[in-house]
Amino acid sequence: MSPFALAALALLAVGLAVVVIAQRRALRRAAAARREADSRIERLERLERNLQIAGEGDWPAREDAYRTPLNQIRDYTIFLIDAQGKPTSWNPGVHHVLGYERDEFLETTAADLYTPEDQELGLPAADLSEAIQQGRSSADRWLVRKDGGRVWVSMSTSSVHDRQGQLLGCARRLRDLSEIHQAEEQLHRKQDALELAHEAAGLGMWEHDLSTGESSWDERARALVGLPATGSVTYAQWLNAIHPEDREATIERWARALRDRTPYSAEYRVVWPDGSIHSLVAVGRYTADATTGTRHHFTGVLLDLTERRRTEEHLQESLRLEALGRLAGGVAHDLNNMLAAILGFSDLLGKSFDRDDPRGSDVEQICRAAERSAGLTRQLLAFARRELIQPRPLDLNAVIRQAKPMLPPVLGESIEVVLDLAPNLGVVFADSRQVEQILMNLVLNARDAMPRGGRITLETRSVRLQPGAAGWRELEAEAPGERFAMLSVSDTGLGMDAATLQRIWEPFFTTKPVGKGTGLGLSSVYGAAKQSGGFVWADSEPGRGTAVQVYWPEIPAEAEPLAGTDAPAAVEGGHETVLVVEDEELVRALAVRTLRDRGYRCLEAHDAGEALRLVQQEEGPLDLVITDVVMPGMSGGGLGDRLALLRPGLPILYTSAFTDEDVIRRGMLEQGRPFLQKPCRPDELARVVREVLDAAATRDQPEIV
Repeated sequence: MSPFALAALALLAVGLAVVVIAQRRALRRAAAARREADSRIERLERLERNLQIAGEGDWPAREDAYRTPLNQIRDYTIFLIDAQGKPTSWNPGVHHVLGYERDEFLETTAADLYTPEDQELGLPAADLSEAIQQGRSSADRWLVRKDGGRVWVSMSTSSVHDRQGQLLGCARRLRDLSEIHQAEEQLHRKQDALELAHEAAGLGMWEHDLSTGESSWDERARALVGLPATGSVTYAQWLNAIHPEDREATIERWARALRDRTPYSAEYRVVWPDGSIHSLVAVGRYTADATTGTRHHFTGVLLDLTERRRTEEHLQESLRLEALGRLAGGVAHDLNNMLAAILGFSDLLGKSFDRDDPRGSDVEQICRAAERSAGLTRQLLAFARRELIQPRPLDLNAVIRQAKPMLPPVLGESIEVVLDLAPNLGVVFADSRQVEQILMNLVLNARDAMPRGGRITLETRSVRLQPGAAGWRELEAEAPGERFAMLSVSDTGLGMDAATLQRIWEPFFTTKPVGKGTGLGLSSVYGAAKQSGGFVWADSEPGRGTAVQVYWPEIPAEAEPLAGTDAPAAVEGGHETVLVVEDEELVRALAVRTLRDRGYRCLEAHDAGEALRLVQQEEGPLDLVITDVVMPGMSGGGLGDRLALLRPGLPILYTSAFTDEDVIRRGMLEQGRPFLQKPCRPDELARVVREVLDAAATRDQPEIV
């Protein structure tokens, strides 16, 4: 988390904590005010009892004793009622609390003041009966004013007797608690809202009393630290829960905050009783009790950062892989150009020797080493998502069935291969050669994880991913419920721990001994899946094997048949004029020599500017342009656009060591433009050149009627 984000979080958390504490204090003040009001009422009740008729005199003569004191007239009233609940006295307090004038009030009954709900429950008679039988009744109730509004009151009814003990009636005292009740209700609602906000934000509250050294933690804070839900929380318990590596720094911050009375902020890890590690941030501030000014506290909140830290680590991992991908793509591009020259000239040199010349075998070894290196660069390009692919509607089951016969020779007899292919698998848009490469990489990894043999299961399924499913984080921008075709390769091998599993997609990371692996297999699977619009997921535990799933979005289309594996026919030459545009001198020299050896007339240019000058100067026919896509200055795509204006219909063959963004952006492959991936052998270059020239000649040939 950035310092600014942490500061904002701290301010928010402390602000919430201060508001909660302020509201709790407001509740305490409201309760104190109510206690003071109750104390005053008790004093008045004692006065009532002292003023009750204790000797001769008739009931109306003692009425003055039950008038409301002038200083209580706004929220307090006391009046007399007879044994049937009929009012027999009135005073200004009745008007202020209930809204009745004297004559109106004396025409009512006590039951008229109760709400309809309480009347249905028989509470008017019950309150009066309790006062007569037990001497007093009291309750907090809603009463109905003259205007129909309701007022929340504290009501107390006391029986009044003469000196002979005969019941004369009752004295009823009402205290208007509407403002206090409203304030309490409002505070409770706000506290409920803050509690909900705390719960939604995952905040836990804590408070440390500096005068006593005691700490109080709410249930959520205890859970975040991994402490028991009940009992007191001691300083030692808190320290023991903190991760040993973070304990010293946390103690130092806490001690400084206590000493200087400064805001407290600390991020640390805690170890739960089950051994799991969680990241927390604690923020707090120094406060003093506003009512007394003597009690001093540190009040604050706890926030769980565990998921956020995991997300940040995931993002950092993705950024690191992206950076590695860009580096790998650049290295592979330059290396491919060199390999193109090595393969090409080695091939030409090998053909110049007699069949029994021992130097031919040496050249063949050079070619094998170059081809193996070219395979590594293809894996790097796959990881960087810059490998040339030609996607089309594809049936994954068909690719697996076609590749299965190639598996036994590389797996050996000790490993069993099981197919579990879904019959209703959807069609995906992918490159069959790339899918086959993904399958082989996963199978070979599974083989290496089972040195004593075992079982590899190749499974396909049509799945609909939902939030929380495996791989969902890879699809945050996708709509829930999208259908995917899944290819799973699982083994019964050694498995991996969590730390190893986290790094398996990195290029050059491998757990195999030196010389036994390049570390590019799974990284190329990762890149190839991403390049096709899919994603990968892996599950593994030590001793329980590994399962890697690759997901591709399903498309509404019919799968195209897979291409055959027939051997290429012999390559023919020609006499056409070909312009070769290539910034790498060795690659350009190889292409020119290859074509000239087969009878073509060749022109050459090192960039697009020189190529345009040659085209404008060339007076004879120009039959084909071969251009690299990625060149300094104007790209091959830009050159193709200019040539289309200068010489409409001129065929152009594009080449590249990787599919740069220019190829994808201009849609060369989608428009059926000829494209040749580097590195390639001279025979492959000659074959593609012949195919492009023949296709152009067929297109330009007039139709015979």
